[in-house]
Amino acid sequence: MKFSKSFDAPNPIPAEAISNAVSQMEHGMLYRYGHSDDDSEVSKLEAAFGQYTGHKYVVAVNSCGSAMFIALKAMDIQPGEGVFTNAFTFTAVPSSIVHANAVPLYIECNDQYVIDLPHFEQQIIKHPDARFFILSHMRGHIAELDKIKALCDKHNIRLIEDCAHGLGKRWNATDKDKDHFVGHHCEIACYSTQSHKILNSGEGGFIATNDEQLAAYCILAAGSYEGLYKKHLARPMDDSLFENIKFNVPNFSLRMNNLTAAILRPQIELIDQRIASYKEKYQLLISLLSPVEHIDIPEPVDSAENVGDSLQFNLIDLDSADITRFITHTKEKGVAIQVFGQNNNARDFRNWQYSFDDMPACEKTARLISCACDLRLPMTFTLDDIELIAAIITETMGELSAAQPMKSLTG
Repeated sequence: MKFSKSFDAPNPIPAEAISNAVSQMEHGMLYRYGHSDDDSEVSKLEAAFGQYTGHKYVVAVNSCGSAMFIALKAMDIQPGEGVFTNAFTFTAVPSSIVHANAVPLYIECNDQYVIDLPHFEQQIIKHPDARFFILSHMRGHIAELDKIKALCDKHNIRLIEDCAHGLGKRWNATDKDKDHFVGHHCEIACYSTQSHKILNSGEGGFIATNDEQLAAYCILAAGSYEGLYKKHLARPMDDSLFENIKFNVPNFSLRMNNLTAAILRPQIELIDQRIASYKEKYQLLISLLSPVEHIDIPEPVDSAENVGDSLQFNLIDLDSADITRFITHTKEKGVAIQVFGQNNNARDFRNWQYSFDDMPACEKTARLISCACDLRLPMTFTLDDIELIAAIITETMGELSAAQPMKSLTG
């Protein structure tokens, strides 16, 4: 039996989005400000995205990394300043900090793949002048947002949320108000539309905020000039906010174009449907794998919702050779699993050498990612695919256990 799709399969582009994109190419005006009014695809997309997430102001850009960079610039980051962020995240996060000529200050993760609050408090004491925190919801794992927000408020730390994996997730899953979506504990939330995200345009991202001054800066910095800010639908309508700063804001030319927006806009109405599909498959896989020996699937933080477009689990009581054999054998049977701490993975902080002179002392994170597995669950997979994944993983672990006694990492 084979899988219906590749493990690397992106979310499909709906027919309406394809038609929309063809229409954009036929008339050729792909530049977001090329229309005579505010009826561009990008402007309409920004308005639709903000309506979904509950943010007043939205700016579409070329990537989530660009969104985080602009967010820091909007908050007046200065050269050499420290920015707190996760030690367990994707390289785009520290890269955005370096892009802003700042210095990442790494926070350990805990066994739930989210930042370790005691270590965050220690880092605050160690770096009392640090004014910023990019909190990454890595792989959709949501940290203790209320406690993090309280700490940031107490110490005057400005919070940015990296919601690349956070679109549609709720902090309080039982509350359907939009302000309980992830991305509302911060001043600016940043989103991704890379191919493996819920919204797929290959590359792309959003800046979302309820702060009108930050919104005005982000619109100008993303690439609006002269009076083009007036073509934005999801903007502050007080023109003086733009006029007062427009000659002091660099144009970084990180805009989204109309072709990308044309592909994305019809997908907005599919977000909830896609989330429901992910959840169904994720819950099935958890139920099948939870009893398997040597596999530990951490519970999410209380109040946090996990959509499940991928599964992370820890291999416990295995040494590095056992882990390598498990990954190799599952791959031979068609299941693609990565270990975050192996094979030059871009999610291993030790590979972000551009961001530090001395290796960060994040031993807890290093230990966790040495046995933490990452398994993509494409939306195009069927329930039969999910059952086959579970069967292969269970069979492989059983074969490995029977072949030789496994050694404990701690024993």
